[in-house]
Amino acid sequence: MTPGERSDLLNRLAQRIRPLDEGAHWFERHDQAGRRAILDMLAEYVIQARADEQDRDEAITRAGVKEGDTAAVLLRVGEPRLQLRKICGLPGYQQVPAFRVLVSLLGVADDRRRVSCAGQCTHAWHQLRR
Repeated sequence: MTPGERSDLLNRLAQRIRPLDEGAHWFERHDQAGRRAILDMLAEYVIQARADEQDRDEAITRAGVKEGDTAAVLLRVGEPRLQLRKICGLPGYQQVPAFRVLVSLLGVADDRRRVSCAGQCTHAWHQLRR
């Protein structure tokens, strides 16, 4: 998969064009280094989407993870942008919930951004539904 195809897939998952469960299965098929690279990419997208504290509860709900999953706990205890590195650095057995949380956080933050730039936006990832 090319970087552009990966970016397209992650944005389709975040926008709920493709199911999160499908994305989680795709993510699980990668080795640990591949997973970490995907989490890092998602973290950058979350920063670009300007995720903030108002996004975290909806993101955790959307992610469908347990309240006690480390990624959900980390997201709740601090400013999301500051918690991203910790979430990306979680050990292998916690990476799938981390993936689900980051995709969902991107989706919630990006929903807000897409509404605010409606009709003016030329970002390719905001044109996926068309």
